Amino acid sequence: MPDLLEIRVTELLCARLCHELASPVGAINNGIEMIQEFDESMMPDAMPLIASSASLVAERLKFYRMAYGRAGTESVISDSDVRDLATGYLSDGRSRLDWPVGTGIPEWPKGWGKLVLNLLPLATETLPRGGTIRLVFEDSAETMRISIVAQGEGARVPEECRIALETGADIDQLTPRSVHAYFLARLAARLTTRVEVDDSIADQTTIFVQLAH
Repeated sequence: MPDLLEIRVTELLCARLCHELASPVGAINNGIEMIQEFDESMMPDAMPLIASSASLVAERLKFYRMAYGRAGTESVISDSDVRDLATGYLSDGRSRLDWPVGTGIPEWPKGWGKLVLNLLPLATETLPRGGTIRLVFEDSAETMRISIVAQGEGARVPEECRIALETGADIDQLTPRSVHAYFLARLAARLTTRVEVDDSIADQTTIFVQLAH
């Protein structure tokens, strides 16, 4: 499979990114309009909205710079940096991140940190009502299994995302919602692994990859 993504995939990834940023940017704009329309008396109400939304935009941009950008492919990323990016990505409070401090991996080799980060947006897609996203690391002499366990009411990978994870997924059938799963699968293939899903337990979905040392 060619390593370069097709134009349609790039367009859909951009659409998804814009969708993720639209809400907090809109909230910033609303806060500014409140101040302009009702004078400075609205500052105490508007400023927390502006500040929290601006912080979320900044965190999302940092996350996607590493998750989608070239930096994540070429960089060796520390475990603490990956954890911080993951925490920032989920700072909207819709889902809670349970990532143990000190996984025993001081640095993620090139491409691995990017792959771990890209597991998170798929995990959020499995939680229609929010929940907990827990990272589990299982290390052996030959391989490392990296799992994200998403727990919450109705937790399940959407069917269109599950199809997009499969080898040979039809690009023409991708949507802004499912394109991330397609992108994630291509990243995993580059590292000679694949993304697997286990949703045999009610209200819980486990997404995992196994990487060779």
